[in-house]
Amino acid sequence: MNIPIYLGRGRSLYGRAKGNKTKRTIEMKTEEANHMLFLGGSGFGKTTIMRSLVEEIWSAYRESRIAPIMFVFERKIDVSKAEKIREIYYTETRKYSLPQLNKKYGENTWKYIKQYVELMNKYPNQYGSPGDFAMGMPNILGKYTMMTSNTTMLGYFGLIPFAYPVNRYVFRPRRDLKYIKIDNGWKTEVIDAKIKYNSIDFQFIEKLTHVGSGALHGERLRKLWDIEKIRDPEKVLEKALKLETSEENPSRTYMRIEETIDRLQKDKLFSKDETFFKYISNNRINVIDFSQNSDLTTEEENLIFKMIVDSAVNTAFKLKIPIFFVVDEIQHFANNPVGLSAINKIYREGRSMGINLIGATQYMAGLNKSLIEGCTHIGIVGKIASPDDLKMLKKMIPGVDEDDIGMDETYSIDEYHKQKRQNKFKGYFAHDKQFIERITYRHPQSL
Repeated sequence: MNIPIYLGRGRSLYGRAKGNKTKRTIEMKTEEANHMLFLGGSGFGKTTIMRSLVEEIWSAYRESRIAPIMFVFERKIDVSKAEKIREIYYTETRKYSLPQLNKKYGENTWKYIKQYVELMNKYPNQYGSPGDFAMGMPNILGKYTMMTSNTTMLGYFGLIPFAYPVNRYVFRPRRDLKYIKIDNGWKTEVIDAKIKYNSIDFQFIEKLTHVGSGALHGERLRKLWDIEKIRDPEKVLEKALKLETSEENPSRTYMRIEETIDRLQKDKLFSKDETFFKYISNNRINVIDFSQNSDLTTEEENLIFKMIVDSAVNTAFKLKIPIFFVVDEIQHFANNPVGLSAINKIYREGRSMGINLIGATQYMAGLNKSLIEGCTHIGIVGKIASPDDLKMLKKMIPGVDEDDIGMDETYSIDEYHKQKRQNKFKGYFAHDKQFIERITYRHPQSL
């Protein structure tokens, strides 16, 4: 089954119905993988376009009576969004009456914006840090910002502000969950994400505690945890103590195991009974919050990413349900051995099960070759600054014009910024890495 996804607008095409002359769509195959890679420099709108794509897939699949599981991996918060909301609120309240504002933005939306600005003003240290994928809040920026002299950003694409139901998973939260919820919209549920002991393998423990698998205590712990599958910390200690020649005077090996298990038990990320996997739903968009809200190392992020991929592959096999991984700044996973193994698993096992990977990055050069070769479609956002990327794209996609997609030579900082403004949200989309067309990418309905 093919599901058309609205990507944006392009030049008018001959023979199209009047209302569809400029619409650009991509056919998503539900029974196959539709891997995509979006490439573009900083400031051209890659993350915004990724959010638009999440919305489109979420809506279009449901219209076709299919509810996929969607995982969005978020990298950072965006305080500029909050400041823009504050600016819009004060500008608009000076220009329009409350009934006019309710009509323009929607009564519920404007009421929420008013409350949000009041909270930011009263508690500036708690509020004002929405994520890049604050999809539980309608996009008032797109309703306010003009695309042309008489058309707003959203109006240009025939859209209105809209909030989507989101589960946001925060790991070792750095601030109160209620602040994160308000920052990301009323349709957001924030979850203090716990990982069950029996969900992690020895590799996770090794990376977390730096216990050496080559040392005796590491080998013994690996045997108990991975081979004998004793995933209860208390039972691990009991068994380790029984292996001692003297339980009254345990060896240094046991003491090191006890030290490792103690650290595991005190870590708020882990739980004997609770797991964030029980909240994963195909009725809500699942945002995995790897922004400043979560207190994670790079290694832990990659291990959690792999854990989610492993679980999703099993789910797709059992339930025959489409799954989407939307990964902003995918190089953080692609350049890590654990993350890359998860990406390769999606490519290797997901092609026939409808498991899809959609990633975005600034540069292709330096990425693992399998990530680039495995993607089905490539989106170019804005202009490409890297000469190496230009050469690579020219080899991969027939008809690519290096002069057209590359940055024009500029002689002042003002010219450079002007070029970036003119090309923001614009670019090309290469279908099957064969046919490339110019496009202005759809703007998101959520914030």
